[in-house]
Amino acid sequence: MVTITKSAVAELKTISKSETRPEYTDCGLRIYVAGVGDHGITYGLELDSARNGSDIVLDLGGIRTLIDEKIAPSMQNIVIDFTDTCDGRGFVINNPYLCCGCR
Repeated sequence: MVTITKSAVAELKTISKSETRPEYTDCGLRIYVAGVGDHGITYGLELDSARNGSDIVLDLGGIRTLIDEKIAPSMQNIVIDFTDTCDGRGFVINNPYLCCGCR
């Protein structure tokens, strides 16, 4: 379903450890559809401490990941990566079957 690279896992663990607000002590990574347009689906990522009844919960490299079951079919074969280059740094979600991702 979803793959996460080692660099993305490392960055997410760094972010989770640095988050000190009580509401994020037991948070997971939520993957969601941020928009749909002419170029396909744009995904988003956020830390989320609330689990919805319709969430699918995955363990991706030790990261608790939440995906709403309604959008799970669009997540087939996506890869979450973290890049740090001279052009910028951030998470990138690639879907080999769609032409767009998120950054």
